[in-house]
Amino acid sequence: MSRFLSSLLSLALLFSQSLAFVIPNSQLCSNHQLWSLKSSSSDNNAAFEQLSGNRQKAWQHAKKPLLRIGGKGATKTHGNSLRQLLDQHTVVKVKVNPSAFEDNSLLNAFEVLKQLAVDSGANDGMELIHIRTSDKVILFGKEGTLDLIDAGDFPPPPPPPREPKEEEE
Repeated sequence: MSRFLSSLLSLALLFSQSLAFVIPNSQLCSNHQLWSLKSSSSDNNAAFEQLSGNRQKAWQHAKKPLLRIGGKGATKTHGNSLRQLLDQHTVVKVKVNPSAFEDNSLLNAFEVLKQLAVDSGANDGMELIHIRTSDKVILFGKEGTLDLIDAGDFPPPPPPPREPKEEEE
């Protein structure tokens, strides 16, 4: 029986490597939780984990991607646009066609876009908040945004409800 399980496990491992995905904690999970073999760095692993709590709120705060990178890849104008968007917003979603980047990796797309933004004058401390592989979306943040999110200071709370003005007779 154990021989059967070991062969089944080796077959599953071979199959997962052929797809270039590793399933964290040996659990089955959805597409946006899958980690690419190329992103085994501990600094970037948090960007691939399932969102919860304040990080989920930050993801929902950025309603839709404000920048899109097509199949031809990123250019200097994309980097300049990302810099301008981060000057105006704390977090920015970017939809990416990963086929234009090395190894079809969203992590490589992040690095390329970050470098292009820095080359156009952005702060070097730009942060990777989250990568959702199923949607092919990267959430960029200004320097220090992760600390604000983890402390619960971002996104800001909604404004209090407006009170109707009292009408005079």
